[in-house]
Amino acid sequence: MKSELNKNDVAKKGKAKKKLTLRQKLIVVLGTILCLLIIVFASAYGVFLHYYNKMNITSPNDDTQIVTAIDYEEDDINESELTEEERQQLEQLFEEANASSEDGDGETKEDEKDKNAGDKKDADTASSDDAASVDTSVITDNKNVTNILLVGTDSRQKGNKRARTDTMIILSIDKKNKKMTMTSVLRDTYVSIPGVGKNRLNSAFVYGGPNLLFKTFKTNFDISLNRYVQVDFFNFVKLVDVVGGVDLKLTPAEIKVMNKTYIPYINKYLNKSKSANLVKQNKSGTYHLNGIQALAYSRVRYVGTDFARTERQRKVIGQIIKMTKGMSVSELNKLADVVLPMLSTNLTKGEVMSLIMNAKEYLNYKIVNGRMPIDGSYKYMKVRGASVLGVNFDKNKKYWYNLVYGK
Repeated sequence: MKSELNKNDVAKKGKAKKKLTLRQKLIVVLGTILCLLIIVFASAYGVFLHYYNKMNITSPNDDTQIVTAIDYEEDDINESELTEEERQQLEQLFEEANASSEDGDGETKEDEKDKNAGDKKDADTASSDDAASVDTSVITDNKNVTNILLVGTDSRQKGNKRARTDTMIILSIDKKNKKMTMTSVLRDTYVSIPGVGKNRLNSAFVYGGPNLLFKTFKTNFDISLNRYVQVDFFNFVKLVDVVGGVDLKLTPAEIKVMNKTYIPYINKYLNKSKSANLVKQNKSGTYHLNGIQALAYSRVRYVGTDFARTERQRKVIGQIIKMTKGMSVSELNKLADVVLPMLSTNLTKGEVMSLIMNAKEYLNYKIVNGRMPIDGSYKYMKVRGASVLGVNFDKNKKYWYNLVYGK
């Protein structure tokens, strides 16, 4: 009897030992998986930090000191030098611009040419009456839309120096409706710059960096922006070259201006031969452009005025996006190594990581183009000999909110 009990005890102990061994194995397996996951995530985060640290990062809360003395260009407006009489005349001109645009007579023959030359499906010519249907008060906190101000500066020095923002595009990423909206804002728009006075929109960045530019958008257009990405004159050339160039349709008039004015000008600053990089033919067609040629194309404003120029800039960006779609992972990594050091931004680590993780999806979003000021909302004005745009900001505010947040 005792013998049988001992056998049963031994059997029970063996089973218990066996169960314990299985539990231990399970713990070991789970522990191994957890360790591997930690290693994978740590490696991924390390790769992310590698790329994030390549960018020129500024704090989202930085409040750059406003300067009162800048290097004025020949056609700049220095409001501090205006006499009281000139100031009053200026205010009157500004009021007249708003009044005339309310009546819908703000367009000129040049504007009509631009409109006819543009894509009729483009949002550039959207009706301001349609825009008036949007209730901006209920959509400013929309979590589905991320707005980033893309800034191209005209710095002639290497590196992202504080300079005029000749290119300003509000990139709006709408995750709900799967669309990316690119809204160009013309540099000659005559605005009130907080703490500075009235001047062209493109000078706000010179006076106080990105935060003053954000405040200027808020003051004039009632558009809240707090994130930007900046690229300068030199780095735009590298950006286009690193994606392998872009394919764009050119007209003989565009080629003539590019070859005669812009390409030699860019060659000079890049220490290249004056005759280098010229477009060889002079007929309408699709051309594969390198970085210098693409920059020249983006800066052309003597064919169709500045309105057509902003359209060219969006076309180049669209082609850059198109070129990245077909890249392999290794090619994208190589692209990131070259491109990220060119950029200055105040995007946070979390925001950059989110953009990177969703980049593949974003590249397949529908692209919508727009520009401000819209037709019928502005008037050409002369201020101390400088050409500026007097703008009806309310019309443009409603247009932008409808374009980005409307159905």
